[in-house]
Amino acid sequence: MKTREWMGLLLSVFNVLPAMAEVGTISGYVRDIESGETLPYANVVLKHGENMVGVLSNAEGFYALKDVSEGTYDLVVSYVGFANFTESVTVTAGTARRDIELKPTAFVGEEIVVEARRDEEESQVQTGFITLPTEKVQDLPSFGETDILRSLPLLPGIQAASDISSGLYIRGGSPDQTLILLDQIPLYNPSHAFGFFSTFNADAIKDMSLHKGAYPAQYGGRLGSVLDVRNRDGNRKSFEASGGISLISGRLLLEGPTKNGSWMVSGRRTYIDPLLSVIRNDSTEVPAYYFYDTNAKLNQDWGDRDKLSISAYAGRDDLTFDLEDDTFFTIRWGNTAATVKWNHIFSDNLFWNFMVARSKYFSDTDINIFDTPILISNSIRDFSVKGDLDFFVNTQHSVSTGFLATWYDFRFKQVFNQDEQIDLKETPTLYSMYLQDHWQPTSGTSLRIGFRANYFTEQGGLRIEPRFSFSHRLKPRWRVKAGGGAYTQYLQFVTTEAFSGSDFWVPLDDTVDPGRSRQAVTGLEYEPSDRYKLSVEGYYTDMANLVVIDQDVAVDTDGTTSEDVFVTGGTGYATGVEVFLQRRTGKLTGWVGYTLGWTRRTFSELNSGKQFPTKYDRRNDLSFVMNYRVGKWTLGSSLTYGTGQAYTPIVGRYQLRDPAVPEFEDDRYAIPGDKNSARLLPYHRLDLSVKRKFGMFGMDAEWYIQVFNAYNRRNEWFVENDSGGNSSPRVFKMLPVVPTFGIDFGF
Repeated sequence: MKTREWMGLLLSVFNVLPAMAEVGTISGYVRDIESGETLPYANVVLKHGENMVGVLSNAEGFYALKDVSEGTYDLVVSYVGFANFTESVTVTAGTARRDIELKPTAFVGEEIVVEARRDEEESQVQTGFITLPTEKVQDLPSFGETDILRSLPLLPGIQAASDISSGLYIRGGSPDQTLILLDQIPLYNPSHAFGFFSTFNADAIKDMSLHKGAYPAQYGGRLGSVLDVRNRDGNRKSFEASGGISLISGRLLLEGPTKNGSWMVSGRRTYIDPLLSVIRNDSTEVPAYYFYDTNAKLNQDWGDRDKLSISAYAGRDDLTFDLEDDTFFTIRWGNTAATVKWNHIFSDNLFWNFMVARSKYFSDTDINIFDTPILISNSIRDFSVKGDLDFFVNTQHSVSTGFLATWYDFRFKQVFNQDEQIDLKETPTLYSMYLQDHWQPTSGTSLRIGFRANYFTEQGGLRIEPRFSFSHRLKPRWRVKAGGGAYTQYLQFVTTEAFSGSDFWVPLDDTVDPGRSRQAVTGLEYEPSDRYKLSVEGYYTDMANLVVIDQDVAVDTDGTTSEDVFVTGGTGYATGVEVFLQRRTGKLTGWVGYTLGWTRRTFSELNSGKQFPTKYDRRNDLSFVMNYRVGKWTLGSSLTYGTGQAYTPIVGRYQLRDPAVPEFEDDRYAIPGDKNSARLLPYHRLDLSVKRKFGMFGMDAEWYIQVFNAYNRRNEWFVENDSGGNSSPRVFKMLPVVPTFGIDFGF
């Protein structure tokens, strides 16, 4: 460590002793000057000659510089994608409130584009942390329209379940091992149109952050990762409207100021249902289908120390298919969520966030086959109370703590011909609390240590989960990072290959132990210039107490405990290396991502107790993403390549003849090989997009043409084997080339 860094460390130690000198405190919010949106994790620094002290704003954009010696300083605030803010301030004994507004900047010099990287400072602290601003997502080629979840697989360590699924496999974890939050509310099945689209309307999203692994103590409940999506607060300065029309749906966003706050309303609906009505006739069986979602948010300041936010979301899919006069099925599924959040500044270095939230997911399937009714209904409701406290001890030290209490209501019902077969009702409660300490002994070193404690009423017993992350700047352009922790999951996702509307969640009861994982991550970053950044991360996740649905359980079984319906006691691991090279400035921007990974599972009751790869084990995963801006034009492309999905092959066939049956009828059987011991063909796909800005009725607008799967590669999806051995395996294919056109506008 350099002499200057040692001196800075000694000075920081003495700074925590207020009696040694007269000190003061500066605190406030960091906001976007154009819209008034708060800016999380902005870098706030006080400089005096060669000496400097700094802090990051929290997730709500609030910062506090405490125990600063009296004197005159340069206050410098930076946030990538915004112009630096600098002014001279005089610190005196006591406290001072200073709210700061930053001006967005899109150009530095002639034709040099600067891409905004939200939460850049947080990414220097936390391993496996990625942020993808809405502006960046909107430039990526997509299927039909911009979609956050479907854009994430272009990043290393993340895979999509298929072309027609928004489910994510992150670092070898299944989709249910990722916690998905919208304004801190969990969404249990965030998909539309059987997984074609996610429930996240990009127009309404402020930013998105993803912890691919080793996530910090303020999150919990999943074994793998966390996707934290936040809605826009709304423009505090002026009324604005934006929207778009594509071949699939239309959307509109309205936002504007209130007397002391802002509001936002956004809506999206597919209009494919009238098109399907035109196609539908006596000889063409076409279902009736539509989906919609709405987002709304209201923010109101009450004085200088209090802020109230109300946020809501509602989305629904509705499908009806009439096959015959007495045969039809109707499926409806959707999410609703609402939250009320109160932020309060107790003192200039003590920030409080309190939230009450309600979330619901439901899926109802109503089938009638030759006048035989079948009903399958499932839902999950939760009611949560959450509190977080951020204490800025001094300029090098901050402590966070909080609690979460969630009351669940799980329902699953199955009725066949008016005979109730299953009626499952579970109402468990989860209590959690966390404590986390963030220490920055020098300007280039960060250490975050914490733990989370959980108590689940269905399981009993208190479980403690330690967490840590470490970051150190080796040289001005080099940084080393490490992180890890323990994680517990009490909810289990039961999914099918058919479509996402039939998936459901159940709690694990005391007949099995909850899922457990331990994660370790280490990485190295190199930034030769502001234009380029290279990062390499290696990860290892050890998993225990895994469960999978037991396919051999009889439909009419009376057992409903976790041990009855699941194969239990599974173990596994996921390990790999990710390489991420970015070009962040200039006309040409983009990245190259590569992942080398292994994912394995072991169950004593499956595959003769031998270890096997999961179906989403992908040895090699490679992506190239490019955006080129010139004048009013934007050209985009993405190319992905991956090892083929694992599946279980048929290695032999045999037949048995029963002499007790007349004419000696034969029974044919297939012999399966080891579980997931074969591979489909490699997956690869090229997507292209062209966009151009133009004026329309006095509005700023942009038209776009996108081509999904440009060279029409019919990638293999899964294999269906005939268990009776009477036919050859059937390979199902994914989507062909799909072009689309749309217009986005704003005023």
